[in-house]
Amino acid sequence: MRLSPGYEPPSGAFRVVREDAGPVLHLSGDVDEPLVRRMRADGLDERELVAVEVAAVGYIDSTGLSLLVRWAQSAARDGRPAVLRSASPRFRKVLDLAGISVLFAVEDGHL
Repeated sequence: MRLSPGYEPPSGAFRVVREDAGPVLHLSGDVDEPLVRRMRADGLDERELVAVEVAAVGYIDSTGLSLLVRWAQSAARDGRPAVLRSASPRFRKVLDLAGISVLFAVEDGHL
């Protein structure tokens, strides 16, 4: 049930955690167009990120994948790795099927 016309309940969540190396984006739930739109509205600039934590991601659509690709391309231009943390086998399979897994360095064991 919609609360009001045009209302979309949050599909996923994000937070940016400042670590010694720089900002790390933590994603959870559905990483889709509504979430990416909220990230943009909140001023997220993926070019500043040093890593993205994906352990709690349940679903990612083409908009979410596009965000990750833009981040990886920006990191490569700056000579940095695009580090994905705690990617599940299922998440890695999505990256493989999309043909973009080579863009990322995957680290396990972060939360």
